Amino acid sequence: VYWSRWGEAYVTPVEPGLVGVAILSPQRPQLDWFPALAARLGDAASGPARGCGPLRQVVSRRVAGRVLLVGDAAGYEDALTGEGISLAVKQATAAVAAIVAEAPQSYERSWHTITRRYRLLTRALVLTGAWQPTRRAVVPACHALPVLFNRAVHLLAH
Repeated sequence: VYWSRWGEAYVTPVEPGLVGVAILSPQRPQLDWFPALAARLGDAASGPARGCGPLRQVVSRRVAGRVLLVGDAAGYEDALTGEGISLAVKQATAAVAAIVAEAPQSYERSWHTITRRYRLLTRALVLTGAWQPTRRAVVPACHALPVLFNRAVHLLAH
């Protein structure tokens, strides 16, 4: 994660020699906002810029008869923590267990348990960023206290 006064950049390894760079900002993102990141990327080739939003997807229920939704289809807050695939695998495991037990309705409760930390922490961070004074304070605070930021993100993995 790289920080600047205009936004934050997340670098995710995709495969050997390939990384994804996501820049989150209310403005049109610029790589030169992050000089250390730009230096590390050097003259590497880049693909087309892409964007999307709003990211939050609300789902009223994840079970309808024999249909069980997992992953982003089951509801989504934000990509902020990078937990999407991990959560989807845990949800798929719970969905299969519910099907094998012939109790598909039990998956709804399992989904809530599996995603609780992700939903609470991510929603809190997104809401914090929605109010300009706190948004301006969050990036410098995370930059000044990287251990705290790291701990918050890693809470989601457990």
